Amino acid sequence: MTATISLMSVVSADGQRAVLRAADTLFTEHSIAFMTLEGVASRAGVEIEDVTGVYATKRDLLIAVLAYKHEGWVHRLQHNGARTDDPRDEILEVFSYLEECFADTTWRGCCFVNAYAEIGREDEGIATLALEHFTEVERHMSALCVRAELPQYVSDALTILIQGARAEAGIHHNAGPARSARLAAAMLMSVYKDDPSIEAF
Repeated sequence: MTATISLMSVVSADGQRAVLRAADTLFTEHSIAFMTLEGVASRAGVEIEDVTGVYATKRDLLIAVLAYKHEGWVHRLQHNGARTDDPRDEILEVFSYLEECFADTTWRGCCFVNAYAEIGREDEGIATLALEHFTEVERHMSALCVRAELPQYVSDALTILIQGARAEAGIHHNAGPARSARLAAAMLMSVYKDDPSIEAF
C-alpha cells in the first residue's frame, strides 16, 4: 500500500474540503496523535459518518490533508507564475508567497516536515509523500532556473533557502525568514548575472 501512495493520486471533492480544513487545523495546532476522526467531525460541523464514510482511518485522512496542502502549494505557484513573464521575478514570488504563509498566525511549520518528524520514520508511506513534495519544489525551482538561464547549482541553493526559511519560520513564528531568504535569493541571482563564469565549489 505505501508504495502506491501519491500526492497527485488523492483527489478531494469540494464537499470534503471542510473536513480537510478541520483536520489540517487540528494537525497544525496540535499533532497527528491529537487529531481524531471524531474531533475532525466536530470541528468541521459534520457527522462522524460523513468523515468515516470517506476516510476509514486517521492515516487515510492525513494522506488527504497532505495532498490538499500540496495542491494548494502547486496552485499558488502556478498563480504567481501567471503574473509575470520574467522567471527571475517568478523565483522571488515564491519567497513572497512564503512570507504570506509565515505572516499567518496559525503557521506552525511545513506540514510535510511536521508529519515526517512525527511519524515518517515509522511510516514509509508518509515519508514518501514528504519526499514527493520536496521533489516537486526542487523540480519547480529547477524549471524556473532553466528559463532564467541559471545553472542547476543556483536552483539547488534556492531550494535550500526555501526549505531553510520554512523550518526557521516554524520555530520563530514570524515572516522574517522569508524576507531574509528572498534577499539572499536576489543577491545570488544578481551575483551570477554579473559574473556567469562563477562555478559551484
